[in-house]
Amino acid sequence: MIKYTEQYNFPLDKNNPGEVEFSVIDADLGCGKPMTLQSTGTLIDLDKVSIGLLTELPLQPGNIVKFDQGGISKMGVVMWSVESSDDDNFRIQVRFL
Repeated sequence: MIKYTEQYNFPLDKNNPGEVEFSVIDADLGCGKPMTLQSTGTLIDLDKVSIGLLTELPLQPGNIVKFDQGGISKMGVVMWSVESSDDDNFRIQVRFL
């Protein structure tokens, strides 16, 4: 079941509302060539213009991220990314385009 967060027009999975699936478009993660990756992140915050996630991927500002959830597709750009001090994750903030 998908629950639509109407205030933010972003669908969340009712069974696991903290998990967000996304794709990174043409990311260069130090391997020397662009690639498209699919991953999940843990929702930290959400507002009308951006989403904050905790993810294992070391994303960089400028990376393009695509969300496809509940029949709604949104794209965004990574605004900032910082390594989490307590584990091997990264906290990112993505601004919707």
